[in-house]
Amino acid sequence: MPVFSALQGPARLSALALITATTLGLSACGGGSDTPPDDGSGGTGSSSIELLKGDWVQRGCVKTGAQSFKKFLRARITGPTQLDYFEGVLSFGGNGCEGASVLAGPSRLGTVTFARSEACQGLAAHWGTFLTVTGTRFGAIWTLRTGDRLCLLGDEIPSIQPSLSAVSASLATVPADNCFGR
Repeated sequence: MPVFSALQGPARLSALALITATTLGLSACGGGSDTPPDDGSGGTGSSSIELLKGDWVQRGCVKTGAQSFKKFLRARITGPTQLDYFEGVLSFGGNGCEGASVLAGPSRLGTVTFARSEACQGLAAHWGTFLTVTGTRFGAIWTLRTGDRLCLLGDEIPSIQPSLSAVSASLATVPADNCFGR
């Protein structure tokens, strides 16, 4: 590793982690994969936003005293490239997010309008603009991985993550507990 010889301790590990995440991201889709992009007809890696609709529950559990919580997300398709985004909270009586829960909400947070979607086997990314109910605009990337795992990424306008490879590398840094499942 002559390139990293000047880096010591944690800096060297951080640089290696970044290179590993980037390499994994490139191999996941597009950059180095022999798998052609999905045709958008459905299934794993589909670029259709129809797969985003429905109710989603955060994988991670927030524990506070004798209670625990999970974020609840609802996506309702309102057009060919648009969905309404709702969020709520599931509350559990115990501290392990198990058993019966009570849903508070969901409340509509705004609308996401997607400008484009791309997919390959195992990953679909949908780039768009999130317009909140108060009129604030944010760049957003909604991703769907194999096994119904929805992860939301913040972005800028125009995108600073313009390719599947860049999105995949960014996803490598997102803890699985921050994503959602069915």
